[in-house]
Amino acid sequence: MAWALAAAVLIVLILALLSRRAAAIVIAVALVVGGVVWLVTDRQDEERAAEMSAVTARADINPGICADPARPVLVAFTNAADRPVLKLSFDLTARLRGHSTLAYRAFLRSDRIIAPGETVTTCQATLTRGFTGPTPESTDLADYEWMAAVTLVEFGR
Repeated sequence: MAWALAAAVLIVLILALLSRRAAAIVIAVALVVGGVVWLVTDRQDEERAAEMSAVTARADINPGICADPARPVLVAFTNAADRPVLKLSFDLTARLRGHSTLAYRAFLRSDRIIAPGETVTTCQATLTRGFTGPTPESTDLADYEWMAAVTLVEFGR
């Protein structure tokens, strides 16, 4: 990218030596094109961020729904977007109640399709390497405040 910018500057300098008017026209066209590209990409970024924020996640320990002791963490995803979710990535974190430091963190993915307006639940296993420190203060998962945050979403059409 740097070499392309250097080449463009060199071309403008050569044009400025040959014809100031031609150099001014090239600079004006470059500014207009650059401005249009910036506006379009900025708008696309805002739309993508708004659509991604419409997909939410929450986590908790619920033995009534997640009865399998190998998968005790309930994670619920809600799709409030207008398009179906094909895949998503999310952070599953936990902190011991009454503490501010994260005691558990896992980066996970789901390929479960979520229709617009739908909420789906999954039961997740805890990763042994997800806990920080040599040994957790408590081994009872209900002693932790569980949180989930969507980090990446792939939408369908």
